[in-house]
Amino acid sequence: MTKYFAFLRGINVGGRVLKMDLLTRYFVALGFKDAKTFIQSGNVVFTSPEKNAKALETKIEKKLLKELGYEVPTFLRTERELEALVELDPFKKMKEGAKVYITFIKEELKVNFPHSSEKDGVRILGARKNDLFSQSLPLQGGKWGFPNVYIEKQFKIAATTRNWNTTTKILGK
Repeated sequence: MTKYFAFLRGINVGGRVLKMDLLTRYFVALGFKDAKTFIQSGNVVFTSPEKNAKALETKIEKKLLKELGYEVPTFLRTERELEALVELDPFKKMKEGAKVYITFIKEELKVNFPHSSEKDGVRILGARKNDLFSQSLPLQGGKWGFPNVYIEKQFKIAATTRNWNTTTKILGK
């Protein structure tokens, strides 16, 4: 059995509300074992004998489209993949309190890093395969940039972003 971490895009944002117990039931109905959610933003931990993560992503996306009536891009990482990301910790030399994120995408992005947009308040520091490491920068009016919006718009791809602390905590689930 492989332990997977599903990061779902657009759960409990923009007026789309989904209770986590219902999301867990959807994953159980798909035949996954040990399904558990972590916080309210669409993070699900589960196990499956299936080794093809792309096939599982498609299976989950089809189920959620059927049940919810809208597309929910799904990004899976195995426990080993997530452990490798956390071990890499590209943010360890940053100042305490820095707003740092990891963005999950489907395919590796061919871009030179670092890649910044002062206007959007985002700095993409680097990548490891199909995971992007970024930092939010302050904008006028006390706001901060958010990597997901910038990445999807700039590169025309689906993505989902998590705070680095959330990512490290979910590994313990």
